[in-house]
Amino acid sequence: MNTEILTFLSLLVSFAALLYLRNSDPKLRRVYGLSSWGTKRYVKQALFICLAPGIFLLLIACYSAFIMWFAAFSLVGWIVAWKKPVDLK
Repeated sequence: MNTEILTFLSLLVSFAALLYLRNSDPKLRRVYGLSSWGTKRYVKQALFICLAPGIFLLLIACYSAFIMWFAAFSLVGWIVAWKKPVDLK
């Protein structure tokens, strides 16, 4: 598979996990005056899913895609932190 495609797919997975973590964070929801998260939070699983693409890229020895994912991962985190959480009611 193409290196850029692998990097992009890895970033999408990490982005989705970071969005879940942001939207379900109780302290952040309280600051923005949103209702509390209704269901159980799966923080450890979301953190694993967030970092799993990097582990996968290393396991398949696609080091260039790993380096690009690692560099862009912090930018994705800043993009996620930029907006307030979404109220899913």
